[in-house]
Amino acid sequence: MSKLRQNPMSKLSAHHTTCNSKKQIKYGVIEAPELVGKSWDTQDINWYPGHMLKAKKELAKQLKRVDVVLEIRDARIPVSSVNHDFEELLLQKKRILLFNKTGLADAEITRKWEAYFKKRDTPFLFVDALIKRNLQKVLPLSRKLMQEKWSNFRKRGIRHPSLKLLIIGVPNVGKSSLINRLSKRKAAETGPNPGVTKHQDWIKLGKDVELLDTPGILMPKIENRETGLRLTITGAIKDSVVGTSQLSDYLLGVLQLKAPLQIQQHYQLTPEDLDLLPGNLLKKIAEKRGCLKSGGTIDNSRAESLVLRDFRAGELGRLSFDHPDNAESD
Repeated sequence: MSKLRQNPMSKLSAHHTTCNSKKQIKYGVIEAPELVGKSWDTQDINWYPGHMLKAKKELAKQLKRVDVVLEIRDARIPVSSVNHDFEELLLQKKRILLFNKTGLADAEITRKWEAYFKKRDTPFLFVDALIKRNLQKVLPLSRKLMQEKWSNFRKRGIRHPSLKLLIIGVPNVGKSSLINRLSKRKAAETGPNPGVTKHQDWIKLGKDVELLDTPGILMPKIENRETGLRLTITGAIKDSVVGTSQLSDYLLGVLQLKAPLQIQQHYQLTPEDLDLLPGNLLKKIAEKRGCLKSGGTIDNSRAESLVLRDFRAGELGRLSFDHPDNAESD
């Protein structure tokens, strides 16, 4: 298996996080294809709190008022971040797929995904709310989808109504950050953990555009464990549902295969360290970063959280879990 090509845009931070560092994370990150985790004999990963069921029911009621649906997915997991319940709900609604957090995804794999989705019927954009990539195209594309309907209004001498958008997606894909960029103000609460948005709100994006913000909604049952792990590491599911031990073990295994040079440099490891099993590699990282209990024993919990935190802060490189070569053909 080939190693991840180093991306010049992904620069390692000069400041290394230690177990005592307190660092604000703007949003979660992750990446790397079909690896590890499939042999674990553990229960399925599912997280479907009551507010999601309530939100799904309210969403169905609001759909008739909506012109265009903006479905937000994570650019690092374009398939794993699909909620298949949306397909049934949306039916023939006009829809745009927005793949957010492209600044954290592997650029080469993103280009392959762009080629993949160009062959599909649904309009799409790869965007990034943090660096404002392609955000200026969202509203023009939404209006373009409405031109045929609006032309019928004009033929009858009637001014078309305001454009009504709906934004949906699984938790923590950056819906609120995207809304704040589009509205040019803090119209929605943001945070690094899933479940910040708990209710639905109409937000004005301009004199003729309104957008309905909705809570992140997961599917009631996640199809397989690999999808659940990817969703958790990218922030759609709370870490406590899976546990930081399994998450860090999976993540380090992925990084050893996909970005060995980056973790070696970031944690000042030796080439021999990279050949260790993930659990033993974690111990080496713990020693390097001072994740120790009194008496000098390894504090696994702190080390696990450190690795996850570094990865989600983008300090371990740009990675993509899902690959178009593995996507199901229509």
